[in-house]
Amino acid sequence: MGESRTEAIRHGQPRFGIDAPTLVLGFVAGGPLLIAASLFAGLAPALAWTMRYTGLVMLAEALLMALSSLYGKRLVLRRMIGTLALRGDEHALDVGCGRGMLLLETARQLPRGHVTGIDLWSRHDQSGNAAAATARNAELAGLRDRVRIDTGDMRHLPYADASFDLVVSSLAIHNLPTETEREQAVREIARVLRPAGRLALLDFRHTAHYAHTLREAGFEVRRSWPEFRMFPWVWIVRGYMP
Repeated sequence: MGESRTEAIRHGQPRFGIDAPTLVLGFVAGGPLLIAASLFAGLAPALAWTMRYTGLVMLAEALLMALSSLYGKRLVLRRMIGTLALRGDEHALDVGCGRGMLLLETARQLPRGHVTGIDLWSRHDQSGNAAAATARNAELAGLRDRVRIDTGDMRHLPYADASFDLVVSSLAIHNLPTETEREQAVREIARVLRPAGRLALLDFRHTAHYAHTLREAGFEVRRSWPEFRMFPWVWIVRGYMP
């Protein structure tokens, strides 16, 4: 009766949710309210114009953020992984993996390797964020055998020193509230990376500080130009230990 589990997986597609869903929803709700309020009689023309313009900007930002989550991010992450020149047998870590877009893009490039994803599963940062959703996406992509999913804090990674050949992260480290905590997370990433290992950290803010912290830890570091296929636009910090 019905499709077998294998057939269901074959016909399904991974779903990665929307980044910052609360903010996107706020823009979607607030934009039309401001535009509607600006049309009421009695408002000063300058105030009405400001409200209408702000509402339109909020709607535009909501659209751009949704398109970035659904399309732009995938293109940028695929290119980021493609530039790492992987051998295919690396043991990789995705810090703040969320529902697994970067995790699975990395796993696709490692036919003889393995990728571990770790997250605290905040739904404020990504809609529907949960370990079960990430595992399901890995199954749908046919990559479950290359993926391990852990729950943990990037400030205190539960791995031994020099455990990974590659560490990646996308739109995760900025969620830590203080500069000290973000620096701690970057130092943890450096700690678990093996000698001659590589890293790639994508984010829309604080990337100059990530680069500085890695240089202090002895890494050779390169910070990209802004990447405008995502909104807000992002930078990528690439590094390796000589």
